[in-house]
Amino acid sequence: MKKQRKTLLVSGILLITTILVSSCSLSNLIDQFTGSKTMTVAEKAATVQAIQTEIGSVTEPAATVTEEPAPATGTLTGQLAYPSEFLPPQRVVAFDVTDTMIYYSVEVTSGGTYTLEVPVGTYVVLAYLIDPASLGATPGLSAAYSKAVLCGLAYGCDDHGLVPVSVEAGETVSGIDPTDWYLPPGEDAGWPADPFATEMGAISGNLGYPSEYIPAFRVVAFDVYSDHYYYVDTLVNQTTYQIDNLPPGTYNVVAYMREESPHLGGGYSYFVTCGLSADCTDHNLIDIFVYSGLITPEVNPVDFYAPPDEVRWPAYPTP
Repeated sequence: MKKQRKTLLVSGILLITTILVSSCSLSNLIDQFTGSKTMTVAEKAATVQAIQTEIGSVTEPAATVTEEPAPATGTLTGQLAYPSEFLPPQRVVAFDVTDTMIYYSVEVTSGGTYTLEVPVGTYVVLAYLIDPASLGATPGLSAAYSKAVLCGLAYGCDDHGLVPVSVEAGETVSGIDPTDWYLPPGEDAGWPADPFATEMGAISGNLGYPSEYIPAFRVVAFDVYSDHYYYVDTLVNQTTYQIDNLPPGTYNVVAYMREESPHLGGGYSYFVTCGLSADCTDHNLIDIFVYSGLITPEVNPVDFYAPPDEVRWPAYPTP
């Protein structure tokens, strides 16, 4: 049994010798241990301890760290503008033409120019209002570096297609002016939406009806520039409503009686804001702006006096 233990110990030491061949002192200790036939038990124990100490003193080579080179970049610069007497704070965004989910931005809160460093690539450039609600601007209003800009933004410059801009390493590309604020509402020219306006909005208001009770309503917000609509159902005698999870946009609001047929509707119209009096004659629906992360209040769809043959309100939606 003792001979077997000695053989295993010697084999383990030989394996260590093979791995740490660079340590001469360690090899000498092992030769001393394995070559001696007269070493006492105490001497062998001391030699084993010396071998262990020597193993711990062998330093492994330090790992070589290779740093990834920084991506090559260039710079976009240009002028800003706004169709008003003043220049509001804007966010300039450069979208990668291969994937608009890849973008780079800079905020300009004062001054009429911007500078934006981007990786080498090809981009389309747009400017967005940082706080459109404070200006009462149309939700989603944006400006682009477009063919209309190259045309001079003059009368007849009706092509609002985006102009791709290539950026090379170390290059500064100037004159990239996102100043085309004139894309007609609802027209699709392939402009990306503001990637920072990701929160939904809401509309709220009061309900009413020319009777001793308030019927159960389906209050509907119709997107002015598409076929999309959103609604909430209310209960009998419910006096308020709120439609949540609305994408930023422009809406008309009508409250339809759910339990009567045909579904008589009351709209939020100029007749309402005029005071619902006999002197008020404009029953056209009011465009309601909904902004990202905000609630638009006091939208009261209580105009039940519009002559059906004189207005073109949306029909009752059937989900």
